Amino acid sequence: MSEWVRIAAPATTSNIGAGFDVFGLAFHEPHDIIEGRKIDSGIVISSIEGPGAELIPTDPDKNSVTIALKEVLKRAGADFGVEVRIIKGIRPGSGMGSSGASSAGGAYLGHILTGEKLPINEVVMCAAVAEGYTSGTMHADNVAPCILGGFTIIRSYEPFEVLRIEPPKNLGLVVALPDVVVMTADSRAVLPETVRIKDLVYHVGHASSLVYAMMSGDLSLIGRSVGDVVFEPARSKLIPHLKEAENAAMNHGALVSFLGGSGPCVMSFYDKDTHNGEIIAESVKKVFNENGLKCDVWVTECGTGCRRL
Repeated sequence: MSEWVRIAAPATTSNIGAGFDVFGLAFHEPHDIIEGRKIDSGIVISSIEGPGAELIPTDPDKNSVTIALKEVLKRAGADFGVEVRIIKGIRPGSGMGSSGASSAGGAYLGHILTGEKLPINEVVMCAAVAEGYTSGTMHADNVAPCILGGFTIIRSYEPFEVLRIEPPKNLGLVVALPDVVVMTADSRAVLPETVRIKDLVYHVGHASSLVYAMMSGDLSLIGRSVGDVVFEPARSKLIPHLKEAENAAMNHGALVSFLGGSGPCVMSFYDKDTHNGEIIAESVKKVFNENGLKCDVWVTECGTGCRRL
């Protein structure tokens, strides 16, 4: 039998204030593990483990790991099948790119198994195709950082082009995940159809300065540039105690605190050189705990994206 290939696909956050469906950032942890080995033909999912595993389809035509994998195999002209095992480390409906990690991990597994024939941006596109299947609209803001690592910008979807920036080394991340489930399709359903010109101007200004801040390593400017007057306000009613959690993070040293992706995770950025991420994490966790909600926290940093273990 062919040897197993193991891929770690990290959690990510998307939107990051004003960059709806455009900005993404890879975490160092947590991550999913996608394993695969070549077989003569067909795609088979032999096991799914981890949080939310019972919610994940075992049909290869309906699972984002194998949809992305098949897309890579097709484009690379592969003449073999793959047996897949999935170990989830990122809970579905978390706002931490769970489906993105599945899609990206499957695409990256295919990339390795086919001898890395495709350009890496095409691998990202294959993962985005799978995201479209699971969420209803094709978007690459989670799969791009999951595969490429760092801070990513989707310049355009047609034609597809993604850019990568190496984030500042002292940018710390606090991720808080309350015991609330928000599925991407549901969180998109509450978004407004139209945006005021005043809000558009706000978003362009904040998005532009965040890119500059990431490139120049200006952490204070990163904090001031994460703002959203359209999407987070529309989604806030889906996440109880969101504003209280964000305020707690800010009061304990965060540069900024905001809704991660479609929620319910609450993201906070902080300066690793001057502040303690554990203190920020505990302050956010306390808000949810005092309101009867369990909350998992990670104090982590920006990650390098999918990698072979």
